[in-house]
Formats: sequence, C-alpha cells, structure tokens
Amino acid sequence: MVQYNFKKMTVVPNGKDFIDIILSRTQRQTPTVVHKGYAINRLRQFYMRKVKYTQTNFHEKLSTIIDEFPRLDDIHPFYGDLLHVLYNKDHYKLALGQINTARNLISKIAKDYVKLLKYGDSLYRCKTLKVAALGRMCTVIKRIGPSLAYLEQIRQHMARLPSIDPNTRTVLICGYPNVGKSSFINKITRADVDVQPYAFTTKSLFVGHTDYKYLRVPGY
Repeated sequence: MVQYNFKKMTVVPNGKDFIDIILSRTQRQTPTVVHKGYAINRLRQFYMRKVKYTQTNFHEKLSTIIDEFPRLDDIHPFYGDLLHVLYNKDHYKLALGQINTARNLISKIAKDYVKLLKYGDSLYRCKTLKVAALGRMCTVIKRIGPSLAYLEQIRQHMARLPSIDPNTRTVLICGYPNVGKSSFINKITRADVDVQPYAFTTKSLFVGHTDYKYLRVPGY
C-alpha cells in the first residue's frame, strides 16, 4: 500500500528565523575566542572554519526542504492534481527552484571567501572577510523569504491532507448540492457530517477506510 505521510515534513522557518537558527548554531559549535598574538595561519583557519560551518548548516537545512517536499512528477496524479488545484504547480516548482538556487549561491559564496581568507594578512582582514561572507549568505536567505513562507503554507496544508492509498478501490460520493450526500455518509459510516436544509454545508474533505466482504446467499 502506497502511503504519503506529509505530516512528518519539517517546518519551514521564515527568513529571519532561518538566519537566527544557523548563526546561533555556528556561534555555539565553533570556537569563539581569538587573540592578536595567534600566528596568521591560525587566524585564517579560525575564520575559515566559521565560514565553512555556516555554509554547511545552510546547505543541510535547505537540502532538507528540497528533499522533503514532493516532486509533482514523482507522486501519484491524485496528489499532484490536488496540489495543483490548491497551489499552482508552476509557482510551487518556482519556489523550490529558488531554494535550490539559494543553496548553490551560498556554496559559491563560501568557496570564494575561503579562497580570500587563505591570503588574509591580519586579524582585522580575516574578521572582515568572515563578516562579509556570512552577511552575503544571510542576504541570499532574506531574498527567498517569500518562497520560504509560501512553502511553509503549503506544508501546513499538506499536513492536513488525509492519508489515501490511490491504488485501492475507492468509492467517491458526489452529486448535486443538497441531494443527501452527507446524510448518506452519516448512515453508512460513523462520520458526523453536518446536515442542514440549505446547500454547501460541507466544507471539508471526508475520507475513511474500511474492509469489506462479499456474501452470496443461495436463493437470493
């Protein structure tokens, strides 16, 4: 049975929270004390480590987003069409594409500044390069803020989708407004669907699973 469990997808932070998470992690997980008396090579390594560690964390976080969101071409057409109805698939692909572009840009920024740090000739110069590198990485994240917010909105919606196996036999109850669909569902299931004398009272998708048997009785 094919299962699409969208409830386990990681929360997508907004741009500001994204930056705060990564920078605080860099601050906690890398050395924080440096002295003027250190050899220049040690100073370079100190700040290169900061840049590399920040880039690695950005890369991992962005990769998680890209990997966890489903590719519309890979999932069952039922979910693909549903997502297209709720959120235009072109906008969806564009948002994920911007996340991937940001990931590549941050990797390039880190690579360029690590090269520059190899030739840093003073504590001031090395620190300035580190600040510039992290600043440019954060600018990239700020630019994709709308895409992050858009994907988080999609994630929240997908987390509410019922778990449906599109490959099993399915009974779809549909029809004109106010003809008794909800009443029928209430009669044959344990659902408690709101029933009113006016139309358009059902505002949600109701899904259930049940086992069934065929019984053939002679004479009937």
